[in-house]
Amino acid sequence: MANLRDIRRRRKSVTNTKKITRTMELVASAKLKKAQDAALAARPYSEGLRDIIREVAQAAGGQIEHPLMKSRPVKTVEIWVATSDRGLCGAFNANLVSLAMRRAAEHRAAGRTVRFIALGKKAASSLAFNGTPAAEVHSRIIGAPTFRQARQLAETGMARFLKGSADLIEVVYSRFITASRQHPDAMALLPLGDVAGDTAKTAGKEAGKTRVDFIFHPAAPELLAAIIPQTVKTLLHSFLLQTSAGEHAARRIAMKNATDAATDMGKALATAYNRGRQGKITQEISEIVGAVEAMA
Repeated sequence: MANLRDIRRRRKSVTNTKKITRTMELVASAKLKKAQDAALAARPYSEGLRDIIREVAQAAGGQIEHPLMKSRPVKTVEIWVATSDRGLCGAFNANLVSLAMRRAAEHRAAGRTVRFIALGKKAASSLAFNGTPAAEVHSRIIGAPTFRQARQLAETGMARFLKGSADLIEVVYSRFITASRQHPDAMALLPLGDVAGDTAKTAGKEAGKTRVDFIFHPAAPELLAAIIPQTVKTLLHSFLLQTSAGEHAARRIAMKNATDAATDMGKALATAYNRGRQGKITQEISEIVGAVEAMA
C-alpha cells in the first residue's frame, strides 16, 4: 500500500482537479443557456422560410426552376463536418466524425468522390488521423457561430455547387434535442430539395385546411431567387447553432461526471489515509507498550 505521504499528494492532486472540472462545468452551463436559446430561436425562422417556399411553389403551380434546387447525377460529394475546436466534451466530436466517415463510405460505395470540409479543429485532426485529411479547415466557428460566418460558408458552397465542382453538399452536425440529448445527424444542404415534391407530400395533410390566396410581388420566380439562397444560409446557421449548443451540453455533462468521479476518488483516498494513519498510530502504541513491558 502507498505510504501516507503519497496518499496526501494524491488527495491534493484530486482536489485541484476537482476544482478545475467544477469550474469548467459552471462555465459550460452558463454558455449552454445562451447557445440553447439561440439554437431554439433559429428553428422557427428556418422552418418559416421553408413554408414560404412551399407557399410560393403552390402559387406557381409547382413549376419551379432554380439552380440551387436542381438535382443532377452525383459524382462529387462534399461533407461538411461540424465539430468543436476543443475537447473535454466526451464522445461528442468522435460521434460526429464517425457519422461523417460512415456517410463517406456509403458515397464511395456508390462510386462517388468524397471531399471533406472541416468546420472545427477536432474534425480536421480526426479526419487526418483516419487518413482522409480535409480539403479545407475552418476554426473558431462552433464556439459561438454568427450568421456572418454561416453566410460566408454558404456562399462558398453555393458557388461550388453552381460551378459543378460539387454535386451534393451534406452537413454532419449535432441535432440539439434537449440539454441532455444530442444526436449526430447528416442533412443535405445543396441541392435544397424538390419543393414541388414537398408540396405534394404536404397536400394531403393540408387538405382539410382553408387555403389563403396570396398575391406575390414580385413574381414567384423572382421571389424564389431571393428566398432560396437566404434559406440555404439560414439552414447552415441553424446547423451550426445546434452543434454549438450540443458542444456546451456535452462538455457540461462530461465535466459533471469528472467532478463526481473526483469526489468519489477523494473519499476513497481519505478513507485509505485515515486507515493508514490509524494503523501507524496503533503500531506506535504497541511498540511503546512492548518497550515498557520489556523494561519492567
